[in-house]
Amino acid sequence: MAKKTKPKKSGMLKRQQQKRQKKMLRRRQVMPKRVSQQPGSSQQLEQLLRTLPTLAFEPELADLSMDKTELKTLLDSDITEVDILMELLTEDFIADLDQRLARLEEANPEKSIKSVLSKATRHQIANSEKIPNLSNPVLIAIFLKTRASVEGVELDLAGLPAAMEEFDKRNHEFIQELTDKIETSGKEEPVAETEEDLLEDEQQEEHIPAIEESVYKKYVELVPAEKQEQVEEDLDVFLVDFQPPPVAEWDLRLVKRFMNKWFIENANPLEEDLYSMRESLLSLFQFLAEEKLLPDTLLAQAEKYLQSE
Repeated sequence: MAKKTKPKKSGMLKRQQQKRQKKMLRRRQVMPKRVSQQPGSSQQLEQLLRTLPTLAFEPELADLSMDKTELKTLLDSDITEVDILMELLTEDFIADLDQRLARLEEANPEKSIKSVLSKATRHQIANSEKIPNLSNPVLIAIFLKTRASVEGVELDLAGLPAAMEEFDKRNHEFIQELTDKIETSGKEEPVAETEEDLLEDEQQEEHIPAIEESVYKKYVELVPAEKQEQVEEDLDVFLVDFQPPPVAEWDLRLVKRFMNKWFIENANPLEEDLYSMRESLLSLFQFLAEEKLLPDTLLAQAEKYLQSE
């Protein structure tokens, strides 16, 4: 597997956390939909804010810095740290950052957390008149990396959270003042625009369900109670996250692409996760075959492939 610059969670826990973060950003509605998993929004936001600045250490952004010569000059002046940061956010720097984020977005699966966060960061930068750059964790992380380099101090991924916290403490009053201004001026308009943006995203992501909801519910009712939660969790990954085409278009190549590539890259599954997924897919395929919905040869091919893995 490709090297990662940040520690990653193991198994399905990592996929579950990624899914919660993505749902914060994009409220897509596709079948099957499970309403039982709704963690608190404050916990989601905290996790997201911790994850966002780590993009600054991804390979595509690792060597990106603000103008060090200009930074040295500004550090010798009397202006505040926040003003220094804003001075360094030049058009050239923003353009370079946007291109690198675009490459990071393209280099990762569309629904991976890196791709989603890259897209969200680019959106925030493009709408800086509504979402101030000072509230962008990625920009702050790059600024802190640049400042550490100028001051002869190494700032790595492990030290980033503490550096971000110190930045917030040093500039708390200014940041709070800016936040209050945003909340009290034009409060209704930004909310309306945000809702419109989310609705537009949902329309763009409109997806034809692979299986009719009534068929899926009928299948779930037949699953033994002790296995139902795990089966639904597995099939949520396959049907919702992976988003296969309608069942009539399924073939063995699609099954192999999901198991050998997509599932590995997006869920970082443990051996027991792989076993559970194979078992859940086989169960679904057998039901769909009985319902005359699965392509004729797929069940036999899938059984041979999944049982041999």
